[in-house]
Order: sequence, then C-alpha cells, then structure tokens
Amino acid sequence: MIKLSGHHVDTAMPEAQAALEAAYRARTRPECTCVNPSQPMYIAKIGDKYFVKRMPGTGDAHAPDCQSFEAPEHLSGLAELNGTAIQESADDGTTLLKLDFALTKRGKQAAPPPASGGKATEAVSNPKKMGLSALLHFLWHEGELTKWVPAMEDKRKWGVVRSALRRAASSKTAKGLSLPDVLFIPEPFRVDRSDALQEARKRKFDQIARMGGTGTSLGILIAEYKSHSPSAFGSKFSFKHLPDCYFFADADLTKRFDRIFEDDLVLAEMTDDSHFIVIATFSIARAGYPTLQTIGGMLVTKEFLPFETMKEAELLKTLVRDGRRFIKQLRYNLKPQATVASVVLSDTDKPVAAFISPPGAAPDEVSAIISLIDEAGYPYWVWADEVRMPALPPRKAAFEARK
Repeated sequence: MIKLSGHHVDTAMPEAQAALEAAYRARTRPECTCVNPSQPMYIAKIGDKYFVKRMPGTGDAHAPDCQSFEAPEHLSGLAELNGTAIQESADDGTTLLKLDFALTKRGKQAAPPPASGGKATEAVSNPKKMGLSALLHFLWHEGELTKWVPAMEDKRKWGVVRSALRRAASSKTAKGLSLPDVLFIPEPFRVDRSDALQEARKRKFDQIARMGGTGTSLGILIAEYKSHSPSAFGSKFSFKHLPDCYFFADADLTKRFDRIFEDDLVLAEMTDDSHFIVIATFSIARAGYPTLQTIGGMLVTKEFLPFETMKEAELLKTLVRDGRRFIKQLRYNLKPQATVASVVLSDTDKPVAAFISPPGAAPDEVSAIISLIDEAGYPYWVWADEVRMPALPPRKAAFEARK
C-alpha cells in the first residue's frame, strides 16, 4: 500500500496502473506507509507497465515485512558498487552500470598513451566497476530472487526466474547499450514449441551480431550449466533448456573454466537439487553458432537461492523447511576472504544478519570474523566452528502465527 497525492493506492490492483501513469507523467512522488514517517518512493515505467520502487539507499528504512525492505548494503558486497558501478536515477527510473568486461571484441586494441614520466599530483581511488559474476548477483538482487517467503515454496521454476531477470534488466544500460538488447536467457524448453523457440533464438543471435560497430558485438548469456565435452578446437558447452544449441569455447577458456569452477561443480554434485548458473559473454561466428568469450557463475539451491559452501546450503535448506522469511546477501566483487552476511532474517523482532564462518577456519580466524561482525553494529547470529548449526533466532509472534 502506498500514498499518492494524499490517497492510499493498492498497487497490486489493476486499476492502480492509471493512477501510477498519471503520477509518472506529473512527476509526483509516492510514499510508502510501512513506517512513520512514510518513505519516499519513485515510479518506473517498464515496458507498458508502471512500478513503484524505493529510493536508492533507503531499503533498510522500510519495515522488515515491507516488500521494499532491504538489508543495509554494508552486510554484502553491494555497498562497494552502489553509486559507482551502479548509478541509479530516480528521476527517470534508469540505471547505468559500469562493467569491467567488454561487450565488443576488437581484433586489434588501440595502444595505451605513452607515460608522462611525471610524479603523480593527486591520490585518487580506483573507479569501481562490476565484474561478470557481480552482474549476475546484481540482476538476482534486482529481480528479487534473493528474497524468500514461505508462499514461494515449489513455485520457483526456470520460467519464473527468467521473467524476474528480464524484469531486472529493464531500464539498465551499460557501455552505451540497453542491457535487454544484449541479454539472452533461454525460455523453458517444450518439445511442442521447439521450432518457435529455435526461431526466436536465431532472431536474438542475429540482433546481437548486428549490434557491433567497429568490432564484433558480444551478447550476455544467463543459463543453467549442464555439461561440456571436447570438440575439435576446445569444447562445447550445453545448457538446460537449450538441447539443440551448443556454445563453443577454445581450449584456453575451457582450461580456465575447469580450474576456476572445479570446486563449485563438485559441490553441486554433493548438494541435492542444486544448479550451477552461468553468466557468459559470447559472440556469433560467421557460420551462426555462438562462441563463449568469458564465463562467470554461481551455485543456487533448488529454490534458486545462491550459496557458496555446504554449511550455507544447509542453512538455506533449514530456513526454507521451517517456513522462514529472509533476504539472501551476495558477494558481488568482494574476494572470497571478505566477510559478508549469508542472509538477513526479516521475520524476527528486529532484522538479524546470519553469518557463517568459512570451512576449516581456525579459532583465531573465527574470533576475528566475530569481532568484525560486532563492529558492524547490527543484530547478528553466527554459525562459527560448531559442527551442528546453532539454534536460529525465533520468529516474532506475528509471523509465528502465520506458519
């Protein structure tokens, strides 16, 4: 429920679209009434529909049971990128993303300018840019695939995930391109629609191939990894929902994929019903087949909730089984050694950040992690070096009654 020009509006109702459109054109700012004083919001147009969004950086100012609530950014890797690699405009509802990977492949790169040899005259921080896997984390977050409530159980299938990611990509630009134009996410495969799906894929690949200016344009693939096997010049990758389309990789990229993601693929085999989600840049060869250029990825549970370790998978499984409400926190660009929250519980008296110590962490490492968490000044729960998971913070009474 929001307040718009002094009137309460239920944005879930179809008739709310007319009011939102009028407010959008008049640049009237709605307010969320989940807390007092109410929180300012803005209206974004995605396709032919209007959506109410929270103002940048205000997620933790909303009530924990509000749809607009978000955990403080410093509990994840989002704080490092917001405002730099992620530049959101509440005026027009667009978001500019700064990426550290190319969307155009050139045969010969321009030489860097010669060094001046002079002494630096100022100290500046390195501009933050978003890596490939960080972009996947961002789209997961923007698509609200990091949020979990009991009503979602058994309802998160690939079609739902795909729709959420496409919605998340709307109104996003990077390197002068519209993100939806370069993004390819396969539709759920159906035998009775195989011809139509193949035609749609060919049109998308042709669109991507024609976007290049002086170089070869690249698309961005998001799909569930299935397997890869040797081919004449490297390997061919297969992805779920793409049974009739291989993506090819040269020998060097294949070796790097095997080395970097070896542990993730083993962990996927050891974790029931998990998926390995790949994000990759790819070009279209003259013969029409896709060729992978760079690859990132992350593990997700059967509910498509990201995880990094077996302990974290167990925590997520327990939370889902017990009907808890929570928001998954993501690493983005941060190194594996950096401490980030696993989830933030939103069904407790006050939101609680849940942390998990790394596997095999020594007692002094665990103590250092807990000290760092304590300095964050946020209610927390820690699964440290115990073999068994400690008791989770209890739900508040209002949510206990909804079980």
